[in-house]
Amino acid sequence: MHLYNGQLRWRGSYFENLHKRLTISVAVVGAMVSVATEVHAQSIPATITVNPKVTTASVDDDADDPAIWIHPADPAKSVIVGTDKGDNGGLYVWDMEGRQIQYIKLGNPNNVDVRYGMKVGGQRVDIAVTNIRSTHEMKVFRINPNNGTLTDITTSSGIETPELDDPYGLCLYQRPSDGAMFVIQSTQVGATSNLHQYRLEDDGSGKIKGTYIRTFGNDTIKEYVEGLVADDELGYVYASDEPNAVRKYYADPDRGDNKQIVAFGTGDGISGDREGLAIYKCQGGTGYILLSNQDGTNVKVYRREGDNGDPHKHSLLTTIKTNGASDTDGLDVTNVPTSSKFPNGFMVTHNSPRSQFILYAWEDIAQNFLSICTSPTTSVDESETSAPVTFQLEQNYPNPFNPSTTIRFNLPQSAPAKLVIVNRLGQTVRLLFDGEIAAGEHVVKWDGSDDGGFRVPSGVYLYRLESGGEVQTRKLILLR
Repeated sequence: MHLYNGQLRWRGSYFENLHKRLTISVAVVGAMVSVATEVHAQSIPATITVNPKVTTASVDDDADDPAIWIHPADPAKSVIVGTDKGDNGGLYVWDMEGRQIQYIKLGNPNNVDVRYGMKVGGQRVDIAVTNIRSTHEMKVFRINPNNGTLTDITTSSGIETPELDDPYGLCLYQRPSDGAMFVIQSTQVGATSNLHQYRLEDDGSGKIKGTYIRTFGNDTIKEYVEGLVADDELGYVYASDEPNAVRKYYADPDRGDNKQIVAFGTGDGISGDREGLAIYKCQGGTGYILLSNQDGTNVKVYRREGDNGDPHKHSLLTTIKTNGASDTDGLDVTNVPTSSKFPNGFMVTHNSPRSQFILYAWEDIAQNFLSICTSPTTSVDESETSAPVTFQLEQNYPNPFNPSTTIRFNLPQSAPAKLVIVNRLGQTVRLLFDGEIAAGEHVVKWDGSDDGGFRVPSGVYLYRLESGGEVQTRKLILLR
């Protein structure tokens, strides 16, 4: 069994190095607790060529945008959610071998994005959101944690977007400070010079409603935007002004700053439109921004953290030549190991000629030139089970600790259990897990980060185990 960003990941005694689902922010339940392994780049060539590992089945009409969802129990059962933006299109769900497992007819959805751990009806759920061009609305789907299939949980009155003359680009942003969920959208015709932001919330009945929040961009977009991606951790949103540049803004509406921060990708050998955007994340706010160059059959790479200490200077780092995919619109990337084909995560890109999506192993992209950033998740180790006779929470080891510590506990019988880290004020720092767990001895590691993945300061913390009406609490000390 694994704990993976707040949900129990059942794997028996099979342990893999898994990376935290880095698209999640603070609202997720659970913990990713280990320090990332990062293989640093060598001298980087101008072009890196990569061959595909998996192709999805073709859609019926016109494929456009993919999003990756990581399965909560078995990463090999992760899925790709992709749009068919044709007039009779919809959302497709494919498994990691490219086989279709679901189709939902919607009309003509354009873009789709995924986030984890939104609070709905008192539970944490993973969601996929798409925009419908024909009806000027967006739809929210709950992702089944068992198989990755989608169920519509949009509020009964729908979520209309009259601010958009022609809904086009879409991405999600989850604010780390409070877990608030937002949708950022663009329009292809009409008021194209700005972006539009909506907040998603529970409507009180276990469905999701949307509220229009702001227009931002200060008329800096010159043509129109489709590719959008939000960096939850760093607080930015990137927008592909297709014929012109990638534009960077602050994603948090409460910041009160609607201006463009910087534009980049203005040349860089880009032919045709700047399309899909994705972020390959490493620790400490580092990693890569990926931009699909539609006519060039390639993907442009920029440093996520900026150049030479300047967080808003993004020079072209290299170009990925994507054999097997051309005229690419959308793309996505993950550094989660999902299967033997993708031990360090993968990139998925749209392939226009066959209206499908192509998966590339990240190590094939990185080779010896780009970083490979992979973090193991928390694991509850059932290989060490015995038959405890009492409910017992043991002292963590090492203690004091830096960067990580191990927590062991015993349960006399299978039961719901909750393990949480709190500060001296009793405020929750990290919910390690909350769910059904088997009898026996269990082992959990914590890396000193909070629910948003941010490192907590040095100090004294408490960890508390609750199960079957019993509660035990112990103290641990983090020294940075």
